[in-house]
Amino acid sequence: MILFLDFDGVLHLEGEGHLPNDGTDFCFLPSLEALLREFPHVRLVISSSWRERLAFEALIAPFAEDIRPRILGVTPPRGSGLSHSFAHREGEILAWLQAHAAAGEPWVALDDAEWQFDRHKDRLVVCGSFVGFDAEACAALRVHFESTRP
Repeated sequence: MILFLDFDGVLHLEGEGHLPNDGTDFCFLPSLEALLREFPHVRLVISSSWRERLAFEALIAPFAEDIRPRILGVTPPRGSGLSHSFAHREGEILAWLQAHAAAGEPWVALDDAEWQFDRHKDRLVVCGSFVGFDAEACAALRVHFESTRP
């Protein structure tokens, strides 16, 4: 199982009440990591727009040492030229799957931008941008993880 992970609106709040570097960045990451520890078969790919501004090492730095090795990489940048009929987050995920010969791999996306998904909304766990990774999102993500438990 691959988890495609957004940051803003998921691992911390987005918009009003949140400013980058105000001490609340990644405030929900410990809750996500606790869930991930229950499901060691889940690997991660960062789909956040942060991937377009930061080096991979900087992207994975907030994650706990035991979780970092499970992060496979990042989705390709927007406009990467890969063949998809749309250029939003879902297309970037499909491009990553195609580039890594993982099209048949089970996956789920954890994101706050439902509008960036079209054909695979059944593989999307949506967080409220001003709520983040809460108990409801955790429960929904757990269902996806349990469905692929070895």
